[in-house]
Amino acid sequence: YDLEALLAIERIGGGIGVIELNNELTDVHQLQKNLIIISEEATNISNNDIGICFFSEEIQTRIIRKEAVTRELTQIANGERVDRLFLQYQPIIDLQSNQISGFEALVRLNSDSFGRIPPLEFIPIAEKTKFIIPLGYHIIHQALQFLKKLREYGYPDVAVSINISAIQLLKADFVPNFCKIVEESKVDPESIVLELTESIFASNYQEINQILRELQECGIKIAIDDFGTGYSSLARERELNVNCMKIDKAFIDKLMVLEWDKTITGDIISMGHKLGHCILAEGVEHDKQRRYLQTHGCDKIQGYLISKPLDESAAIEFLAKHPHGQEN
Repeated sequence: YDLEALLAIERIGGGIGVIELNNELTDVHQLQKNLIIISEEATNISNNDIGICFFSEEIQTRIIRKEAVTRELTQIANGERVDRLFLQYQPIIDLQSNQISGFEALVRLNSDSFGRIPPLEFIPIAEKTKFIIPLGYHIIHQALQFLKKLREYGYPDVAVSINISAIQLLKADFVPNFCKIVEESKVDPESIVLELTESIFASNYQEINQILRELQECGIKIAIDDFGTGYSSLARERELNVNCMKIDKAFIDKLMVLEWDKTITGDIISMGHKLGHCILAEGVEHDKQRRYLQTHGCDKIQGYLISKPLDESAAIEFLAKHPHGQEN
């Protein structure tokens, strides 16, 4: 208790990892490794200033999985078996024209050991290890090749959105590298949207906003993903160098349980328009949600109501069967 009080005064957290000793634990080096790992786990317990965590088979299984995924990401980052990291594309519909206006490129990982790994699991590992930078460029190249293929099939007005990590965005050479890749890919920068999570603006605001301005000067559009969940300063919203706001799925889900006059989703759309932004709603799964969004002037939607994320060939086939901006 005295230690916890002292650390609280100093605003320092801590963690205590506990391993039960038995006759089976004879490898001292493995024991030390497990103790370091479980202590790190303990520091991530947020309900106490000092977390206490006991080593268990469940935690060991999770650690083994994490180490295996990390090894595979390392290999991919080094150019080995890059086919394990691939993209799927989710259609985006323009509500006014009812046409497909673009696709969001969503990264997927097929692990040799565990099969399909959710992005929420492997992206944090990639960011922590900084592999997100080489992996990010692999994703960019793949997405731009898809965009080039769309143009070749006669869809020059269909855009592709690419998610960018703050770690990659803040690298000093990101803007010139990205603009060079776009130029070499011979695609129209006006058809590229870079998506950033809203929380990215909580720190390094001025630096990030300047980077976004430079990207816009190259013709690239910027979208804020998960709008409404992570950025606290609406006073600065008008100053942001962004083109589009994506309303977080949490607000779209509320449309199924609240009366329309009780939800603030329409207010978010109205506010976004007043700030000069295009508004896209993500996670649309029901026609009731679509009708609300259309009634309240939302510009674009994506979600399972339209389509699940599709492999490249299926995405092009989807375009052929649905309204779009194809050249005559």
